[in-house]
Amino acid sequence: RGWASHSWALASRAAASRRGQCTSAARQAAPPSRMDLGTLRAAVTKASPVEDHSTYKYHISLAYGSHAWEVTKRFSDFDTLLTALANNKYAGLPRLPAKTLLGSPTDEAAIAGRKEQLRIILNDLLGRADTRTSQQVRQFLAFDSHADSPVRSLQPEALRTFEDPRFGVSGLCVSPSSNLLLCTHEDSTHLSRLGRVWSVVEPDELGALHLWTEASGGGWKRVYSYTYGIKVRSLAFEEISRQFFVGLEDGKIEVYSVEEGSKKPTRKAALELHHKSPVTYLACSPRRLLSLGFDTAMRAIDIRTHELVCGGRLMKRLKSESDYLTCGHLDDMQDRAYIGTSGGDIFILDISRNPPNFLHTLEMNGKPVTMMHVSMDRLMIAHADCITVMSFEAKTNEEKTKALGTHRARHLQADEVTILSVTTAPERNWIFGGYSDGSVAIWSTQESEALVVLGAHMSDVTQLVWLPCEPWGPALFTGGGEGKVTSWLLNGQVEEYALWSSQGLFSTDPNDPFSMPRAGSGSSRPQATILGASSDGLAAFEPTFGGSSDVFREGGVRINPQTLKTADDSDSDNDIVGAFR
Repeated sequence: RGWASHSWALASRAAASRRGQCTSAARQAAPPSRMDLGTLRAAVTKASPVEDHSTYKYHISLAYGSHAWEVTKRFSDFDTLLTALANNKYAGLPRLPAKTLLGSPTDEAAIAGRKEQLRIILNDLLGRADTRTSQQVRQFLAFDSHADSPVRSLQPEALRTFEDPRFGVSGLCVSPSSNLLLCTHEDSTHLSRLGRVWSVVEPDELGALHLWTEASGGGWKRVYSYTYGIKVRSLAFEEISRQFFVGLEDGKIEVYSVEEGSKKPTRKAALELHHKSPVTYLACSPRRLLSLGFDTAMRAIDIRTHELVCGGRLMKRLKSESDYLTCGHLDDMQDRAYIGTSGGDIFILDISRNPPNFLHTLEMNGKPVTMMHVSMDRLMIAHADCITVMSFEAKTNEEKTKALGTHRARHLQADEVTILSVTTAPERNWIFGGYSDGSVAIWSTQESEALVVLGAHMSDVTQLVWLPCEPWGPALFTGGGEGKVTSWLLNGQVEEYALWSSQGLFSTDPNDPFSMPRAGSGSSRPQATILGASSDGLAAFEPTFGGSSDVFREGGVRINPQTLKTADDSDSDNDIVGAFR
C-alpha cells in the first residue's frame, strides 16, 4: 500500500524539438515552426494491387508549400499508425473498418469502399491540430522530408504529476496565490461499492486528502496527508478566508483553515448537513458555501460563521424518486444557485432568502448533468457525451435562457463514454472537457468539433482546472480515476489550434489529384469530410443531444436516496440546527 507517491518532471523542449527534426543537418538546426494549413493538401487518389496481387496499396498525394509528393500505404499501415498514436496518448481516434473474414478484399467495389474509408480517416487525422502535427502522422506521410522546416507538435506535454495510486481523484483546488494544491481521493473500485460492509475489511483506506506546496527550489512537497475510513466525495477552497471544505460519504463536511504563513491545515469544525447521505457537491465564495447531498437537500452556509442561511429539499421537483443532485454552480453575485440532477434537470434557485425561491428549470433531455461552469457570459453544461453552451441570463430573466451550441468529440460517443468535467480558458476562447475513458478534449468556442483529444488518464477525468498565467501557468490541471493529478503545457499559439479541411481546395485541372467538384457540378464523386459540419450532426450553433449511459448507476441499479433514511430522519430542516453548535 504505502503512502501516496509524488513524481514530477519538467517537459523537455529539446525532446519536443527532436520529434520534429528532419534528417538533413540543415533541417536539424531549424527551429520548429507552425504548419501553414492554407497550403496543405492531401487525397487518397487510387488503389493498385501489390506485386503478388494478394492485397492492395493506396496512393496518397500530398502538397505543402511548393512541394508535392506521393506515398503508398497498405491497409495494415493505417492500422499500425492508429495503434502508434493511441500508444502515445492521442485519444478519440477514428477507427478502421472491420477486417474481412476471407482476407483482404480484391473486388473493385470493396476496394473503392475501403479507399473512401481511408480517405475519411486521413482527413480526420489531418483535421485535428494534435494528430496533424504528431511525429507519427508526419512520418507516415513523409512530411518532414518535404517541409522547409520541422513542424511543432501541438500535443499537450505533461509537466508534473501528483499521485495517490490507491484512489481516484474526487476533488481538486489549485491556488498559486496561497501556494497550495489540494486534492481529495475516493476509492472507486468495485469492492468499495459494498460501502460499510467493505469498510469493515479495510476501515482505513477509502478516501484521502493531500496538500502540496511548491518549495523555494522549484520542487514540490506534500505538507499534509490524511486517510479516511470513508469516501471523500467533494472539495472546495475559499482563498480570502483560507478555508477549505471536505465533503464526506457520511454527510459530514469537515472545515479546515490554513493560517497565513503556514501550509499545514487546522481542522475547525464538522458540519452535519445531509442526514448521513453523501455530500455530492461543494462550491464556495467569499460569502457562502453551497452544499448538495444525495438526500436531495441543498444548503447555503455563511462562509465565516458556518451558520445555515438557506436550505431545503428538492425531492418534489425531481422527475423520479431515483433522481438526485449531482453538481451545481454558485452565482454569488446574483444570489442564485444552479443545481444539476441525474434526471437531466437544472434548477435555478434564489438563495437570498430562506427557504430558497424557485426561479426556473432547464431541461437537458433526460441526460445526467455531471458538471457546470460559467465563463464568458455562457453556461457550459457537461452531460451525456457533449458540452452544451447556453446563455447565462441575469436574474429574473432565466426563462430567456437558450441553447447556443454543442461541442462533441467525433469518435467519443455516448454509447461508450460520458463527459464528466468542463472548464474554459477565456483568454484563448477554449473549452476543455474530461471523459470517463480518461480523455481530455479541447474545443474552440467557434467550433463544435474537438481540436485536440488527449489520453490524459486511464479513466474518469473528474477534475479540470485551467491556470492562465504564471507562476504555475499557463497550464491545464487534470485529475483522473487512477489517482493522478497532472499539469499539462499547451505548446504553440492559439492560431495554430485550428481545424483543417480539404474542401475549398478546388482545381479546374482534371489531371490534378486534388481536384474536387464544386457544389452543383453534378459529379457523384464524394466530398471530403468537413470536421464540425452540420452534415455530421455537429453544427456549432445547433444544440444536439445524444443517448448516454447513466454514469451514476452502479451495477445497473440506481439507489433511491429515501432508502438511506432511518426512523429518526425527517424531511424537515429543523433537525440540522444543532449541526452548527
